Amino acid sequence: MRKATVLGLLSLVGTLASPAFADEFTGFRMQMNLGNDTLDSTLFLNGAPPPSTDSINEDRFGYGLGLGWALNRYLAFEANLRGGTEFNANPFPQLLPSSNYFIKSRTDVKGVDMTAIGTWWIGRKFGIFGRAGMFAWKAEQKVSVGNYFIDNPDPTPDTPASKTARSADDNGFDLIYGAGFQTVLDGALVRFEYQQTEFSDIGLAGAFNLRDSKMNSFMFSIVWTL
Repeated sequence: MRKATVLGLLSLVGTLASPAFADEFTGFRMQMNLGNDTLDSTLFLNGAPPPSTDSINEDRFGYGLGLGWALNRYLAFEANLRGGTEFNANPFPQLLPSSNYFIKSRTDVKGVDMTAIGTWWIGRKFGIFGRAGMFAWKAEQKVSVGNYFIDNPDPTPDTPASKTARSADDNGFDLIYGAGFQTVLDGALVRFEYQQTEFSDIGLAGAFNLRDSKMNSFMFSIVWTL
């Protein structure tokens, strides 16, 4: 497992922050986050000639909304609904006889993370924090194989001549952890953060599945007290 990497980019917005806020930021809180998720995994395709595995490294737009409770300025607990667009990949290009054929992988991951957050404050405006907890996830994995109309001047995935598709739903409960920086701005916490979680296999046993999957997230968040 790779060690979590800290994203250390903070703007000068902290100069406008209210110094008293860091001391008063206790009790219930709400947060919203946006960011970039990257799925790094290995796709296994049963029945394909060697190699029957291919690496997938795809991005998506991720988002989330959550609630939490802060014991004090150093320790808090949060639960977040996580979602995003699909991870889309075109694996096994070496198996295709021509550009008219395609193999496509689509992965949709949603879930809820529940974490504890510890913060070390640098003065009254800036803090370095780490989080650890569990991610309850649900994923849908789709694999489709087919070919386009040969005479189609602009072939797209929506106009195949033939297509065979299989899909599978999976779920799990896995460790999630992260680290980042936060600053105080106009009654809210502004965060820049890196998170990582690993999944168990996703897919159909004996047909296709994603193995050794990791989701790395770079996120921007705003946290308000309630």
